[in-house]
Amino acid sequence: MNEEFDWVDDEELGELIRRFTMMNESGSHVFFDADEYEMLIDHFLDNEEIDNALLAISLAKKNYPDMSSFFFKEVRYLADTDEYYQALELLSELEGHKDVSLEELYISRGEIYAQMQKHQLAIEEYKKALPYSDSPEEVLASIALQYEYMNDFTSAITSLQEALRINPKAEGLLTEIGYYYDSSSKFEEAVDFMKELLDLDPYSVMGWFNLGLFYNSLLLYEKAIQAYEYALAIDEELSLATFNMANSYSNLEKYQEAIHYYELSLQQDDPDDMAYYYIGECYENLYDHKNALLYYNLAVEKDNTIADAWAGLGRIMAKQDKLMVAVNYYARAVQIEPENADILADLGELYTMLGEMDKAEAVFKNWIYYHPKDHEAWLKLSETVLKSQGASKAIKLLESALREHVEMASLWYRLGAYLYNTGIIQQAYQIFSIAMEIDVEKSSELLEYLPELINESRFIELLSTYKSVDKT
Repeated sequence: MNEEFDWVDDEELGELIRRFTMMNESGSHVFFDADEYEMLIDHFLDNEEIDNALLAISLAKKNYPDMSSFFFKEVRYLADTDEYYQALELLSELEGHKDVSLEELYISRGEIYAQMQKHQLAIEEYKKALPYSDSPEEVLASIALQYEYMNDFTSAITSLQEALRINPKAEGLLTEIGYYYDSSSKFEEAVDFMKELLDLDPYSVMGWFNLGLFYNSLLLYEKAIQAYEYALAIDEELSLATFNMANSYSNLEKYQEAIHYYELSLQQDDPDDMAYYYIGECYENLYDHKNALLYYNLAVEKDNTIADAWAGLGRIMAKQDKLMVAVNYYARAVQIEPENADILADLGELYTMLGEMDKAEAVFKNWIYYHPKDHEAWLKLSETVLKSQGASKAIKLLESALREHVEMASLWYRLGAYLYNTGIIQQAYQIFSIAMEIDVEKSSELLEYLPELINESRFIELLSTYKSVDKT
């Protein structure tokens, strides 16, 4: 509902506003042509100068009564002031006028329904506009957005597919459909559609880039690299493609190649400071701790809110047995990302290694607070309680956890293990049976914790029984 006048410069608009203000203050008559009124009204509405907008609309309608565009401006004014039903009523009155743009009418009504969060009604109006539109891909994009608000990503994808078949060069729509595919994890379908688009427009940078992203999501890293290479052949300064190609090489454990492309991305337009962290991570994976420290430090110098870089520094310090220094780095990381499970796990482990069990427990409890369904968090807390307070407390902790998370086989197995180790064998086997009924495959976790069970005929018989049931 907002027509843009991109050709208007600030000086010209400023002069229009000055003339309008002078007219308003003096009560004199000043002539404005229709385009000037449209510019003024759009300016006032965009800047929420409601009284001026209403005055300009009234004068425009009075001076140009046959121009439907000013009625649409009034519709926008009513919508912007939350008078939705009045706006819809005015659109109904406009519908019978022979010179009214049906595209604008239906789109305006769709936008009002969208503002009212009546998404299905908005979609119906946008669809009515399609036969009359010179830019149907834009209308289809509006339809897709309404489906997104309804969490119907399948329909949103269908709308954008239709839009992109009309205009495969619309990079904004490529970005949007990429988001929808990612949100719905439809990566195979995404690859097929990107290939279809690239047949229509082989020089689409974003088409090749998106194809690389979807291959990466499918763990097809070599194909992802090829797609990024095509994108870079078209636009060699596309730092996102270089950066993501580095990610793919890192996922292939080709760390030297990854470092090369991360460094290259830093030399391009719009570099991502996370590249410094990832270079550090590559060096760490190559056991080059000196360069890892160098790049982790560079990362936090560039952006001191990169929690993973602070954790990286802590990890290297821990490997060098500088545990207290490591704790300080991890504590900084936790301040930045208090919900990061990996960082909380490492910090809790460090406190355990230092024998500071109360602090370890506090960290693991925070982990559980943010991720109550993460069985690893419960296991780590139970291990800490076992060391500091004994088996009885650890058993009670797991029993309490299982009242809330009865489906967690891992906790049942560990509860059984603690009972077994305290000599409560019969109860332990009852617990093992419950765990195997939930997930017999996770018995490998129990055997990792209590490897001696593999030599017990009773355990082997129980395991065989549940595994045979699992196969049927």
